Amino acid sequence: MDIKKRLLPAAVIVAVTFGCILLGRFTRVLFFFALAVCSAYELQSVLFQAGVPSSKILPIAYMAVQTVLCLSHASVGWMVAVYALAAIAAMFWGILKPERGVKFAMTELFLLLWPFGFYTVILYAAGSDAWLMTLVLGILGTWACDSMAMIGGKYCGVHKLAPVVSPHKTWEGTIIGAAAAILAGALIAWILGWSFWLCVFTAFVASCFGQVGDLAASLIKRMAGVKDYSHLMPGHGGIMDKMDGMLFSIPAAYFCLALFLPGVF
Repeated sequence: MDIKKRLLPAAVIVAVTFGCILLGRFTRVLFFFALAVCSAYELQSVLFQAGVPSSKILPIAYMAVQTVLCLSHASVGWMVAVYALAAIAAMFWGILKPERGVKFAMTELFLLLWPFGFYTVILYAAGSDAWLMTLVLGILGTWACDSMAMIGGKYCGVHKLAPVVSPHKTWEGTIIGAAAAILAGALIAWILGWSFWLCVFTAFVASCFGQVGDLAASLIKRMAGVKDYSHLMPGHGGIMDKMDGMLFSIPAAYFCLALFLPGVF
């Protein structure tokens, strides 16, 4: 698919993302819950192709409970408690159905960590007072990094970053992508009047974690022998293909802000 055919879906993705985020807290939290549900379906389908079984009920039920807690302004303690109970339930589920084997229980625990543990942090951040700064720096920093890493890797890339997992990624592209995230952070600070160094540092850290998330998602796809998690968005793959980096970058941005801005937690 050529660049022109990718532009329209990309414009729709940007419009829907920021439209849902800016409409209000309720819409914002439900938007990320919907992304989590779609991610669950896509990831479980890919894992099934790789011969790894998983429950379709537990992860979605877990995210539904966390969403209700977030919308109810529950404390982080309640969300952590639910996460711990879900981990216990995942293990117990495997014990109750021993015919599915240890792999089933371990897969449930893996899904609770990635992506649903990361989605839990995103839900909490989206409902917090620091939602705007977190999401703007986490999302725009990742998009700037991904775009420039791809371009930089294409024209300047020589040394492979992780040839087995992602053959097209290079160290040169990674460095250019991180530099682009720093520039994006500086522009955001200038436009919105936020702290320059805080925005630059947060965007840089978020971009680094985002690239790790991208490689983690690529590893699963490589294991399953697929190119994309789904074909939901022409030329862009599925929800997991677009959220792979942001599952890491948005929580990283939130924790960076929590370190330097009192009262974020």
